[in-house]
Amino acid sequence: MAIPPPKISAVIPIYGNVGDLDRLISALNGQSLKPWEIIVVDSSPKPLEKVPRGENVKYVKNPNEVALSWDYNLGLKESTGDYQLDLQQDCLPEDPQALERLFRHLDQPGRVAAVALVTLPQKAFEKYDFWGQVLMARWVGRVPQGISGKFDLIRRDVFQKIGGYDTQNFSFAGEDMDLFLRLSEQGEVFVAPDVEILHYHQQGKKISCLDLFKKHCQLAQSFGALFRRWGWRLRTIPYTGNWTHHLGKYLYPAVLLIPFWPGPVCLALFVLTQFTNVEAWKVKSWKTPLLLIVNPLLFLAVFCATLHGFFTGKQRFSVNK
Repeated sequence: MAIPPPKISAVIPIYGNVGDLDRLISALNGQSLKPWEIIVVDSSPKPLEKVPRGENVKYVKNPNEVALSWDYNLGLKESTGDYQLDLQQDCLPEDPQALERLFRHLDQPGRVAAVALVTLPQKAFEKYDFWGQVLMARWVGRVPQGISGKFDLIRRDVFQKIGGYDTQNFSFAGEDMDLFLRLSEQGEVFVAPDVEILHYHQQGKKISCLDLFKKHCQLAQSFGALFRRWGWRLRTIPYTGNWTHHLGKYLYPAVLLIPFWPGPVCLALFVLTQFTNVEAWKVKSWKTPLLLIVNPLLFLAVFCATLHGFFTGKQRFSVNK
């Protein structure tokens, strides 16, 4: 007697945009392990012109205009499978066996989730404007992020037990790392070395220097809130292994020394902050020398945002404000 395939519910937030959705749904239904159902969650206040269709596709309208984490939680309520697969619509599995391999990794004693490596393709990166490339330079290639919402397979009962994403404290950033640590309290979150999700991360608008500051401040505010909650346990998240992404955090104590030795400390910070986004120096443009000024200012901005997140314990800042 054949063993029935596992019931996997794929949840895809779209926020009123169906641009890449057909491609992703087709790729999911072409997997050797096909999802039991595909739940498309839309929290955009605007009506959707083309509602997704398919025999295993379910369209859910979120009555509230919210961020990704709320949509994943709503997908959890609407799902009927035993496992939840969280994806983003501008992602694509690397091959037709990706989900099957991911499930085999999860189907081991003590594991509560299995996640893929995330890759921003070089060709997608090259289409960005200058500030868009500065923003995303550190993400080019394969990055072990941990929970990312891009190809995360989670046991539904465990996901439900911990209440899904924490939308009370993390609105637009940090919710994925918080979820990683809360899931880790229930069992192992396994980063699959042989499963890759391609994240095309299409930038729908021109990115400005101000957008760069807003995004970094958003992430910094989440770090402050995360550090207040989890402290040094943040080191267990795979993403923290990318040291160039976090060098600026180790420079924070130096800011407190400025009143005592303003000249030497400011000079040291000017030099060292050039390495806090070192990948951006590879961007080939006549604007690249502007980073000499932008990097120190960006460091001070994220320092303030981190303090705000730490003292409030919440991430609320949105790049759209």
